[in-house]
Amino acid sequence: MPKKGMVITVGVGRGIESAITLSIKNANPDFVVFLVTDKSRQTLEQVRQYAQENSIPLPTYEEQLVEDENDVQKAYEAAVKAIQRLRQEGIEPANITVDYTTGSKPMSAGALYAAIMEGCASVVYVTGQRDEETGRVISGTEQFLSASPNRLFARRVRAEAVRLFNACQFAAAEKVIDNFLRPFPPDRVSQLFPDLDELRRLCRAYSAWDAFDHVEAKEAFDAIDKTVMERWSQKIAENKGWVNQITRALQSDDLSQRLCPQLLVDLWANALRRLQESRFIDAVARLYRLTELIAQFRLWRCYKIDTSDVDVSKVPEEMRVELEAKRDEKGKFKVAMDAAYRLLKALGDELGHEYEKPALRDALRHRNESIAAHGLNPVTDQTAKRLKEAIEPLLRKVVPELDRLLARATFLQFPT
Repeated sequence: MPKKGMVITVGVGRGIESAITLSIKNANPDFVVFLVTDKSRQTLEQVRQYAQENSIPLPTYEEQLVEDENDVQKAYEAAVKAIQRLRQEGIEPANITVDYTTGSKPMSAGALYAAIMEGCASVVYVTGQRDEETGRVISGTEQFLSASPNRLFARRVRAEAVRLFNACQFAAAEKVIDNFLRPFPPDRVSQLFPDLDELRRLCRAYSAWDAFDHVEAKEAFDAIDKTVMERWSQKIAENKGWVNQITRALQSDDLSQRLCPQLLVDLWANALRRLQESRFIDAVARLYRLTELIAQFRLWRCYKIDTSDVDVSKVPEEMRVELEAKRDEKGKFKVAMDAAYRLLKALGDELGHEYEKPALRDALRHRNESIAAHGLNPVTDQTAKRLKEAIEPLLRKVVPELDRLLARATFLQFPT
């Protein structure tokens, strides 16, 4: 059985010794550190006498001086030192109880805060019937009110994790939760802190989705119980359905299934998130890929032309000479983005003409001249926003239901 420790604030006055002694008896620690002041040291002698008179054995104990009982910061620092002393004795915070009943209010506040910040097992406050003159608990009427600082601190952890989740910082949110949960037995986490365990699962699902790992995201969503979705938000079920739909499409052998409108919208939604986070290099990379994907989508959906293996018989005569120069070692004809849009133009498709509009060409030029592509210029917010504004008309032409689909592809946001 692991050793148990206790930190107790010690005040002055009549009757304190009984509350402290009975609290020790109730907690049954192996080692106690008393937080004392110069004035309250005399109380420990009264504790020893009371324990002896009532046949209550005291464990090994030490004193930790609080330099100023009216200074919360000094009280907190003394309490932290007391907890660290117990750790030197091989007693982990998960097995430490902090009694903040006696002593000044700043001492109690400092001890309570230390218990929360250091992850102690419980905090105890002794109450009971009080003497009308002194206001102190009458000996023999003591009751022990216990609370878990971990549950209090868990609320702070949850709030921080939710903030990070809403900012799409899923790895950071999961790390905050993991750091808090590390001292607890893994098989008890779901019982002790169900909210944090569920939020951690959600972080994994959305993190995989945000990284375009739709298969892993689907598996992570599938591992989340339906009741969890109902408790947190119905948006989770909508997002799960969206991820499942894209996953099925990407796993299909049919290119018409893989090149689906949902994939374009998913890439668009991801780019919008990167813009919102001011991650402009990432936003531009996604928007550039979307520009290319729009052409691939259009060529296949309308003309059954696969840009990775072009059927030359479907290509207008004026483009065939150019394609011959693009034959690879396997005899396949592949076209990149510029050639794909020229091919659309040769086919009389409006997207080929849209691609030549100055706004889009200028936006692509700024991207190409940036350090993230072929040049040395920085990727600014203007670089990203120009490309986003230039691409949106093309996307709306191939996905007329963009707004409706985008709503499904938008990530869950928790209320704060």
